[in-house]
Amino acid sequence: MGDSMKCMASQAYGWARASQVQLPRYVFQRRLLTALVLGVVAIGVLQELMVAQELPAKPPREQDKEGEEVQWKLPSFVSYQHLVRSEPRNLQIHLLTIRDLQKARFEVVSGEDPDGEGEVEATLRSPRTLAESVGAIAAINTAAWSMFPDPATGKNPGYVQGGRADIQGWVLSGERQISPPQAGYWSVVLERSGRARIEEFGTPKVVRERGIDPQWVVSGFRGILKDGKVLVEGSEVRHPRTAIGLTADGTTMTWMVVDGRQKGYSEGVSEEELAKLLLEQGCTEGINLDGGGSSSMWMKDERDRLRLINRPSDPTGARPVPVVLTLVP
Repeated sequence: MGDSMKCMASQAYGWARASQVQLPRYVFQRRLLTALVLGVVAIGVLQELMVAQELPAKPPREQDKEGEEVQWKLPSFVSYQHLVRSEPRNLQIHLLTIRDLQKARFEVVSGEDPDGEGEVEATLRSPRTLAESVGAIAAINTAAWSMFPDPATGKNPGYVQGGRADIQGWVLSGERQISPPQAGYWSVVLERSGRARIEEFGTPKVVRERGIDPQWVVSGFRGILKDGKVLVEGSEVRHPRTAIGLTADGTTMTWMVVDGRQKGYSEGVSEEELAKLLLEQGCTEGINLDGGGSSSMWMKDERDRLRLINRPSDPTGARPVPVVLTLVP
């Protein structure tokens, strides 16, 4: 590479020098200056190519604008990992592991309920807004939902701020039930004992029969991992995914977000692949939460700024959601 740069500079000077015989001095000087500028530019381009070849790419959003390494404001029993893989395809995987659920403090935060006892359970809000409302140090999206029509137009408004949502599955924050148990949707429950579990409850009667005493509950689509066994079959359907996994004793929880729908950067995973990623982290229980453009993970840095950690697939950024699970100081 160095010999090529020397050759280019030498050729540029030779072209200018040969012109001296035929051209006035001032024209020669102009050509010489042009040749020198072109030589400097060529050297700069080649140096950039050398750096690009020799240095690995930095993970996104793990450095601030000044290029300094970001320090996350996490307690000692919480750790973050960013895994970058090229097999079986390009994948960006974000992991937050909470190793002591008795020490950890959580808040389930939902958008406003606009009609009280009516059918609408929450309005869509930015996950950042929901997380910042409780001073969260970390947050992820959770439950899926369906949209109610806009009362003014009668049409589905899409995923917009203030959109009216029917949350799918059981969601509870302390004594406040945001959405009741629903058949077909699995839930993550943190009991007052400090032990977590992932199960399908289906109805309030099942909850009572199992003697569940929850601090909080969030739901997803379905269980993908139970007693260390993958519950879902292989598939070519790959999306951005959000998941929660638990260890066998229910005392360690892993949040996982896998980016997708971004060819060459991160192309998503199937539910089976998601389950196997949780197994790699020592989880025996796992649930697939809402994914696609809703998948997002947030953490607070040392300057108390809540930052989006992953790269959501929607070009507009993180999609508004009805509820998030947060870790608070």
